[in-house]
Amino acid sequence: MIQQAFTPVAVLVIGWVLQVDKVDLKKLGNVSLIVIGVALASFGEIDFVLIGFLYQLGGIVFEATRICMVEKLLNGDEFKMDPLVSLYYFAPVCAAMNVVIALLWEVPQCTMAEIYAVGLWTFFLNALVAFALNCSVVFLVSLDRYFFRPKFY
Repeated sequence: MIQQAFTPVAVLVIGWVLQVDKVDLKKLGNVSLIVIGVALASFGEIDFVLIGFLYQLGGIVFEATRICMVEKLLNGDEFKMDPLVSLYYFAPVCAAMNVVIALLWEVPQCTMAEIYAVGLWTFFLNALVAFALNCSVVFLVSLDRYFFRPKFY
């Protein structure tokens, strides 16, 4: 759980690398203070597993890259897409990648009895929450264009 606290720093640094935002060390300091506070509050994990840590680290890097690319897609000079239009384009790609990984990783180890034990409604609601999360990320990133960027006329 401590690694999740470092996602804002990863988004900030990857945003600088992808030139989504200008380098601002004061912003890095402010975000780092918040991240350190969250990390200290969740400190106490005694069972460290290296492969789990590496999976979590990869997830943080990929999520930060995805957020920065969505921001560039929605707020960049060359695209300025509507949030729902952008979701229309990248949601099928995400779904296809998830299906491929699930077919290779999950399906061979899962039985129908396990699926029924969890419940089909649980899977459906989980998919609905994931879709709502993607919608909220796209709308939140697009709000940056309207409220936080200076307008020059």
